[in-house]
Amino acid sequence: MAVTLLALLTPLAFAAIGLGTPVASGLPSSSGSASPAAQPGDDAEATTGPVTDEAFLTTVRQASLWAIPAGQFAEEQADNAELQDIGRGLAEDLTTLDDEAGAIATRLELTLPDQANEEQQGWLDQLGGLSGADYDLAFVNRLRGALGELFLVAAHTRAGSWDDEVRAFASLVNDVVDRHMTDLENTGLVTDNAPPEPTRDASTTEPAVGPATSTPEVTPVASTSTAGGGISFWLVALVCLAEAGLTVGLVRYARSR
Repeated sequence: MAVTLLALLTPLAFAAIGLGTPVASGLPSSSGSASPAAQPGDDAEATTGPVTDEAFLTTVRQASLWAIPAGQFAEEQADNAELQDIGRGLAEDLTTLDDEAGAIATRLELTLPDQANEEQQGWLDQLGGLSGADYDLAFVNRLRGALGELFLVAAHTRAGSWDDEVRAFASLVNDVVDRHMTDLENTGLVTDNAPPEPTRDASTTEPAVGPATSTPEVTPVASTSTAGGGISFWLVALVCLAEAGLTVGLVRYARSR
């Protein structure tokens, strides 16, 4: 009987001191492990910007489809002569970038969009309805915001693409975009009072594109800390005393026989 009690109490002692018991660390459990590292061609970093070659080239084309006409409009509608020059240079440089994007897409057998999306068309319509100082303000802030997004996409692609030509092109895009953003900022018209978004029919709003990202489920495990003289400490002491008594009893019993 003593041996049986000892066998039953030993696992309790181990459990009390936490042996073999996972400690909560805030890390995902094995059932909710993180996804494997992204492979070339995956849209795994949608939260930080597209990193695939196709997504990058599509972004360049999509930006060109509305920013080139916007730059051409500035030559005629801008009240500021400096903005007229900026608009003309922007349209010329984006045309060059768009041609390069198309050539790379052809090599990679990718299909790029051929028209501005609904939101971009709304921006063009909005600019077309403005004139004078109002046009200048809207043009600078709208184009700076759009170029900023393209700059980030190009930076992610430069860091993540496995294609030499795509990386070189991404670096070129960054240089061109950075130069034009600086020109726009030097006009002194950059303001936090950005032009309002054009009104669109909510029923035709396009859904967000991109793979959903999920956070691995964290499964907390009860801690077995004994800080502060908790219950676990006294349980360990009690079990140890019981085992000591049983051991002495077993030794005496063995000697008596």
